[in-house]
Amino acid sequence: MSPIKKDVAVLCQYFYPEHVSSATLPTELAVGLKERGVNIEVICGNPNEYIDEKQTFLSNIHEGVPIHRVKYSTFNNKSKFGRIFNFFSLFIAMLSKIFYLRNFNKIIVYSNPPILPLIPYVLKKVFGIEFIFVAFDIYPDNALKVDGIKEGGLIHKLMNFINRRVYKNAESIVLLGREMKDYVLKNSIAVTAENLTVIPNWFTGEDMLNKNEVINEEFIKIRNDFSLVVSYSGNMGSFQDLETILKGISRFKNSNDVFFLFSGHGNKLNMVKEYLVSNDIKNAKVFGFLKGQDYTDFLEVSDLCLVSLEKGIEGLGVPSKTYGYLAAGKPVLSIMKHETDIAQDLKEFECGINIIQGDIDGFVSAVNIYKDNSDRRYEDSKNSKVLYETKYTKDINVQKYYGLLS
Repeated sequence: MSPIKKDVAVLCQYFYPEHVSSATLPTELAVGLKERGVNIEVICGNPNEYIDEKQTFLSNIHEGVPIHRVKYSTFNNKSKFGRIFNFFSLFIAMLSKIFYLRNFNKIIVYSNPPILPLIPYVLKKVFGIEFIFVAFDIYPDNALKVDGIKEGGLIHKLMNFINRRVYKNAESIVLLGREMKDYVLKNSIAVTAENLTVIPNWFTGEDMLNKNEVINEEFIKIRNDFSLVVSYSGNMGSFQDLETILKGISRFKNSNDVFFLFSGHGNKLNMVKEYLVSNDIKNAKVFGFLKGQDYTDFLEVSDLCLVSLEKGIEGLGVPSKTYGYLAAGKPVLSIMKHETDIAQDLKEFECGINIIQGDIDGFVSAVNIYKDNSDRRYEDSKNSKVLYETKYTKDINVQKYYGLLS
């Protein structure tokens, strides 16, 4: 007699208690689906990089969701070979769970690491188990854009092999924005739009926002000393246009009214620090990766928030930092094509300004608009909250996943 099948398994690399968005988003999705009555379990990597706790257990339960962890190699992720080795190590460890996974009706699999979706593809072919693929980005195209892999090389061919099968056989492909959907169709990654659906991410710290109090004394001083605080948070990597931002900031280096804050990590972090020093820009400061109350304070003192994409990157991913800005009720200055979801939203809801990459004069003009017009700041702040509550809350988008499963 066959065992009774469980509802859903989630496959991902990062999960609770890790505190990066690629962990907190699957965590909140799993808990949200559990609250809606879904019998759900998680198979993920053993936490080792983005954690505060010194010890974790291979199997435990978080808010009613059973978690099964697998151990994998922990070589330096900043090294290309270390990252690839870790990917394959996790993949092999996940393969050891393949017979356990046949006990589920459906599988939700994330694109990190990009070879992970091959497991539910095999499960569908062998056991007929349906799967939903959540594409946080479009691999290998994103790696090709930044010369992370060689075009026509082994990794490129392997990922194209996986993509052709995953995109064709998944019951649903979840993409984060309309530009991602357009990209996979235009570039023949997906052969049909029938199984493509757009469900954006959300901000994972809603409960801590909008309390109108700041604890961090350094942020309090900045708030008191400057009439406009402009902030950038999150990844400062190859996909982000930091050059336009930095050249724009240099135009304000002698300003006593505007201060620029940075928080995050990435391979352009040192470039940002060095640019500020070499150009003698005193009204800017770079913090490390902030979380919890410090990040809440960071958002609270901000009047205008920055998000950017390098030219040609649009469609390969959506910068999820934007959702935190909107949740906090902050106007947004975005730097990307006008056709992106973010740029269109800012225009439709009147809560920010979009400029294209390299438009330094546009950057300066946008900052001055918010510096000189407190009424504009107030109205755009209210509109940012309206946009978030209309399209980007956790409940709205977890419910969309629930609809896919139903």
